[in-house]
Amino acid sequence: MDYFQHQLNQWADWQAVQTSTTSFEPLIRQIYASENEPFKALEPVKSDFAAVFQAGGLDVAIFPPANVAPNTRDRYQTERFSLTRLQRLSVAAPTLKHAGFIFDAYQFYYVIYQPLLGVPLTNFKTTAKPLAKQTLGRQIGQALLQLNLDVTSFNQVDQAAVSNHADWGQLGPDFVAERTAYLAAHPVVPNQLVHGHLTGDNIIVTTGQVGFRHFQTAIQAPKAVELVPLVLSAFACDPDFVAGLQAALGRADLVADLMLGLLWRADGPKWIKQLLGTTPATLAALQSVLTAQLNGK
Repeated sequence: MDYFQHQLNQWADWQAVQTSTTSFEPLIRQIYASENEPFKALEPVKSDFAAVFQAGGLDVAIFPPANVAPNTRDRYQTERFSLTRLQRLSVAAPTLKHAGFIFDAYQFYYVIYQPLLGVPLTNFKTTAKPLAKQTLGRQIGQALLQLNLDVTSFNQVDQAAVSNHADWGQLGPDFVAERTAYLAAHPVVPNQLVHGHLTGDNIIVTTGQVGFRHFQTAIQAPKAVELVPLVLSAFACDPDFVAGLQAALGRADLVADLMLGLLWRADGPKWIKQLLGTTPATLAALQSVLTAQLNGK
């Protein structure tokens, strides 16, 4: 029998049932039985891609089938690889319990994990004092020194190709050449594990340490890529967070790192347009704006 009873022809069909406990309960019951886990009542958890539900003390993420999400296997492999690696490195993250797939109406990949409990950075920073921010910035930097290491390929995504195919031309007719020349003059290690989306909601403050969650879109890339959402979004260039981060990373020139990270990111054009406000863009203007933001101007 098919435990999942809905027809999925397009992404909108998946979105329509993504948080439905009724739709997924028979499928998840079968998965839990196969993994010898006791089934508990499901509660939906917000997710932009997978169907995620809390079942007791565990979360289960069901990935959409390939016919509505061609990159689903890459996302599954990335989540599985990242959580396994972080557990081995003793970096705080959700604890992977099971991972696999089930043949049903569709082939569904899934992961079951113990969620990372704590306070998101978004909430923590609203009341944190300067010393607490510096301490947390240092802890995040120390965790990144463990996370952003060289790794072998863990999915089929070629991040350099993805970045190069981004619409850099929207930043002006000369920007593509500027970017190419800058990257040629600043060689990097391109195969480091990068979470890539360290926003305030994906950084979790736990007792005595800091951790990360939501690794489905992690990539192999230069570690400078990690700093863009961290410094510009999660920290919002707060000087106390930044000071702690710099102390841990031993990097005096975050502007150069941010420049490199922006030019390597597939969403770099979007970030740069937000920073500059107008186009055409130049690297000189970008450097000036980053310097001003980090200096609180």
